[in-house]
Formats: sequence, structure tokens, C-alpha cells
Amino acid sequence: MSDPDDQENAKPEAPTSSRFARFARMSSLTAGVAARHLGQKVASAFRDDHSQEKAEKVSQLKSATQITKTLGELKGAAMKLGQMLATDPELLPKEMVEELQKLQHSAPAMPFAVVKQVIEEALHQPLDDVFDDFGERPIGAASIGQVHRARTKDGADVAIKVQYPGIADTIVSDMKNLGGLLSLARAQLPKERVDAYLDEVTSVIQAESNYLKEAENLERFQVVLKNLPGVRVPTPVHELTRKNVLVMEYLSGQKIETWLETARAEDKAEQGKRLLEVFLQTIHRHHVLHADPHPGNFLILDQVEAVGGVPVLGILDCGCVREYESVFCDDLIALLVTLWKHDLDAMQIAWRRLGFMDKGVDADDVYEWCQLILAPMLRDEVWDFGAWKIQEEAFAFVLAHPRVKLWAPPREVLFYIRTLAGLRGLLSKTGLKLNAYRLSRAMAEERGQLKKATGDPRSR
Repeated sequence: MSDPDDQENAKPEAPTSSRFARFARMSSLTAGVAARHLGQKVASAFRDDHSQEKAEKVSQLKSATQITKTLGELKGAAMKLGQMLATDPELLPKEMVEELQKLQHSAPAMPFAVVKQVIEEALHQPLDDVFDDFGERPIGAASIGQVHRARTKDGADVAIKVQYPGIADTIVSDMKNLGGLLSLARAQLPKERVDAYLDEVTSVIQAESNYLKEAENLERFQVVLKNLPGVRVPTPVHELTRKNVLVMEYLSGQKIETWLETARAEDKAEQGKRLLEVFLQTIHRHHVLHADPHPGNFLILDQVEAVGGVPVLGILDCGCVREYESVFCDDLIALLVTLWKHDLDAMQIAWRRLGFMDKGVDADDVYEWCQLILAPMLRDEVWDFGAWKIQEEAFAFVLAHPRVKLWAPPREVLFYIRTLAGLRGLLSKTGLKLNAYRLSRAMAEERGQLKKATGDPRSR
């Protein structure tokens, strides 16, 4: 969710739900970006290398600005895809990634009159008959809906997520229309693999647009995380929740990014550890992934008793959730085990079993890549996440090994990778120093993966 202060001067406007209008906007966007890309190619024949590199960066920034503005106004699946692209430093140029990251913090709000209409139609009651007080200004706005604060007739403070009218009906058509914007990826990946990604994103966003399902997710995560001290998930109010309106307990506190600016180093470290444990426990113990780990979904609570002297971490949004088969989650750990053992033969078997493309892939290159992006979980040492320059290192590796883009993951891994990227960013901001290897190894032992591992270790 974005902070409304970030879009103070934005004119409130409900996103269009007309499929024709959305198609026209996205077609115009794709055509504009394509024309700029073609013009850049033609002009490159008349420039030296330095001038060409500078011109490419300017062109990429213009395209990214155009894409960001259009997707932010359309919201829905269009905006969600832009947010996802912004978390993948290996897929798009750095200039485009930095501009697209603005979609995490900027989403113009819809007018209160529209909000009121949506709620009243969903509940079949006037707003004043349900709530004693209702904040007209949203406390958060995102790709599918926005959030308001209210007080019910029985005095409960609640947060209300209101879906943009008609936005759920545009998801499938949006994703089809957005296929053209992935031409940069398709230059490196087979069309079938990119189409599978679009299908994966479509299915997850469709589930996210059902707020009845999100209410179930909130309760599920309460159960899943009940034994993890210092983490809190809001309770849904089922009797006031509908498919396009979600009412839940209001949690008060600071945005995690604001809190991190003044928090003590040891408190930052504890919050970072909690974030990492939430990820490890939910995916590997319960086979469910909170797949939207951007900062707007986490709050440092101020009206809940601290645990161990450290404020409680609130998880606000459980809409973007991906469920997995247990064997898939165990296979992810099995890959880690092969890397701990430096067993390249077993690593390639695990790599293929997960569904990665590996035609023409050099095992040593795959090993080096995994050692780079999974470094904190592979080394038995206290890892300084704040000092980890993973984007720079990953970008340099891709430049040196351009075939890395042919190692495309299967669709099942897409949200897992996205979550890892978002988690890395959060852990970096916490300045966390932690032995992540020990946590990962404990989970591998719990899942019995260390006993299953076979093969002759290859020392490096």
C-alpha cells in the first residue's frame, strides 16, 4: 500500500474499468515504447560507444517514466505487473527498474463518493448505518484497492479495503494486453516461458482480487505465525466483508521505513530476523508464501505490548499469497543442500527437478550465480545485509554472463524469487547482521533434507 502523503496533489479519480479504454491506453503505451526503442536502434549507427550508452539510458528513462505513469493511473493488474518488474534487477535495465519502483509508493486515490457507493452496494446498507465514523481520506492506496479507517457501531476501530469498481473484471484482458511490454524479456526468453509467467501472475492477482479469500488468508497467517513471537496479523470482520470490501482490525503504528530511520541497531536486527523467520516458516513449514513483501505491507505497532523490548511487527496485507505443494518447497531446500555440499552433479539434478531451463547451461556458471544471489544462506557467518550490494553484483554477473537470462525459472518459482528480492531490500534497510545460514540449515534439518542428500561433495 502506498502512503497518501505521496500522492497529496494527485486528483482523485477512479481507474477506468472499460476494457476498450484500457486496451487503447496500453496499446498506445506499447507503441510509444516500441517506437522509441526502434528509433534508438537506428540512431545508434551514427554514434560512438559513449554517446550510444548515454542515449540508451535517456531513452530507457523516458520509457520507464511513460510506463510508470500509465500503469499507476490504470491500477489493477497493469500496475501490479509494473511493481513486480521493479523487483527484478536481472530482467530490466537499472534506469527502468528505479523508475518503476515509484509504483510502490504512488497510487492516486479514487474519490470518496465512489468509495461510499462501493461499500453501500456491497453491504446493502447506508454507510452511516454501519459505521459511527468513516475517514474520507484513504490511509493507503494500491493496485487493486485503497484503505480507509473507520469505527463500527460497536466501537471497534477497523481498516476497510475498498476495491476499485470493475477492476477485477479487467485482470485477464490487462495481462493479455501487457504481453507486448515484456518484449525486452522475450528477446532473451522463449515466448512459451514468458506466457507462462503472465498466466502465473494472472492467477495470483485474480485470487488477490477476492477479498473473501484474503479474509481467510488473514486467519490462516494468524495460525501459521502464532508461535513466532513479535509478529501480528489483523483479525478480519467477516460479517462486514464481501468480495470487493474487506473489513479488518485496525493496527496502529509507524511505517517500517520511518521506524528504521531512528530505531536502535539491535531493534532493527530483531525486526530483520522476524522478517526472515516469517519467510522461512511460512514457505517451508506451511507451504504458503506472502508474495508481496514491499515496505507498505509492514507496520511497527505502537499499541501492542513489545516482545523482548522490541515493538511488534504487523503484517497488514495478505492478499497476494501463493500456495505450493510440499514437495516443491522441499526441492528448494534440497538445492540449498547441494550448494552447501558443493556437489555440482546433485545441484544440476535439483535445478532440473525445480523446472529451470538449462539448455546449454554451464554448471560452474550456475553454481557461481547461486553462490551470489543466495550468499547469506550459504555461508556459516554473520551476514551484513546492509552492506550487501546484491543489485550491483547481480548486474555485473549478467553483463559478464549474458546467457543467465536463458536460465529462466519455471512459473512456480516466479513469486518465490519476487519475494526473495523484496525481502532482501527490507533486510538491507534494517541493517540486519545475522547468520541466515544457521536458520536455513535448521529448516533443512526439520524437513529431513540433510539426511536425503546424496552425492560426492565437490570442494571449491
